[in-house]
Amino acid sequence: MIHHIRSLFLLLALLCGGVATAAEPAPKSIPKPIPEPMILTATAQGRDMEAALAALNQAIVNHNYTFVRQQAIDNRLVPYAQEVRSVRLVYFCNFAKMDRALRLDLRAAQMLPCRVTLIETPTGVDLIAVNPAWVSQNMPGLHEECQELKNDYLAILEEASL
Repeated sequence: MIHHIRSLFLLLALLCGGVATAAEPAPKSIPKPIPEPMILTATAQGRDMEAALAALNQAIVNHNYTFVRQQAIDNRLVPYAQEVRSVRLVYFCNFAKMDRALRLDLRAAQMLPCRVTLIETPTGVDLIAVNPAWVSQNMPGLHEECQELKNDYLAILEEASL
């Protein structure tokens, strides 16, 4: 099941504009705008889920965000004892940024609070997030704010994967 979920995320990303990783270098010269990737990813090599969750929670705090909650991907869909432990959702927020985004455009609510999906693999834990700059491409009043949010996501993913 985990393999199917991970494959689905990657397939959607490829179909809708690609994947950006936390370690992806910035291009030196851009002749035309590069479309935003749909998915932002990083991998915490050699970590188990608990270590990856701890690193992600610390990175969230280090970047001035507040941890909101975490849950299994199938939380409340199956009994607690049967929840998938290898796929977790972590929600976090910077309430000042959330307030600013909602004042600019109420459609910002579709991407708030921030969320990272963690998927445990045999080699580590993949950290995956929907790129807010991709979501806001057709929302001119909100796009600049979402570019900043994307940069925060990338910094958090990079720190959590070290």
